[in-house]
Amino acid sequence: MDTKKGLTMVFGLSFTILGLVALAWAGNVQLNLMADKSHSGASGTATLSENSFSAEAKGLRPNAVYTVWFVNMKPKKQEVGVGQPPYMFKTNAQGGGSYSASLSTSPFGKWEAVMIVLHPKGDPMDMKDMVPALSTMIPKSSG
Repeated sequence: MDTKKGLTMVFGLSFTILGLVALAWAGNVQLNLMADKSHSGASGTATLSENSFSAEAKGLRPNAVYTVWFVNMKPKKQEVGVGQPPYMFKTNAQGGGSYSASLSTSPFGKWEAVMIVLHPKGDPMDMKDMVPALSTMIPKSSG
């Protein structure tokens, strides 16, 4: 009798944990990052939710500075950095890099795309010389 009760508790706890994990993953959207012609060998993925963003990339310029932006092209071009300033990450010697940020508002339905751009001079505040590297469209909803 005690064994049966113990197994019931273990199964109940297991299903509860699985349910919580499923809720934590609900609303996450995995997106493929597409390379711009200036970064033809680059690739990566981005994971987007109502309140977080993360990206993994490879094939970027080694030891370089990149920033991450939400962008709208229409009706007029608008952009805002993803997360907290300076919205940047630096690639390693092999050209790999990652970035993650908490979001204060949901990007779904508000922004059209995510863009990752290179700052050739190494200054994330230099907005004149940015070079597009990777991008992806954002779905209108997380569901």
